[in-house]
Amino acid sequence: MTYRLVLDATAVAAYAAESIHVGEVLAEAGDEYRPSDPDDGGTGPLVCVPVAAVIAAVLAGADHDRVAVLLGLPHVSAAALLPGDWRRIANGADLLGSLDRACAALDQATGRAGMILTAEPDVYGGLDTIRI
Repeated sequence: MTYRLVLDATAVAAYAAESIHVGEVLAEAGDEYRPSDPDDGGTGPLVCVPVAAVIAAVLAGADHDRVAVLLGLPHVSAAALLPGDWRRIANGADLLGSLDRACAALDQATGRAGMILTAEPDVYGGLDTIRI
């Protein structure tokens, strides 16, 4: 599945803090969402949130209830780490400084997600990001 956006921990934390910037971007994705249905060409979830980003945001103090709201949105999907990605994620974490950034970068770099929503776009080098 290809997502339009992937959130890193800074975006999850900003959502939990009720950032209007994150809320607007997610509302736009929600407007385009249609449930997956092979018969009608539904979109399925449009936003990916790596579980590593959720954990990092919560460890940094993000409100649990607001994070639960984010993950409950129908156009948002939580993404677990895939066992076959461990080397690329480990290398990415070393390069980018955190596990959540590595997961977001891997999703974008491999085409699983279009853009990274982040408060720290400079850490991603040449990857496509949206600054919040």
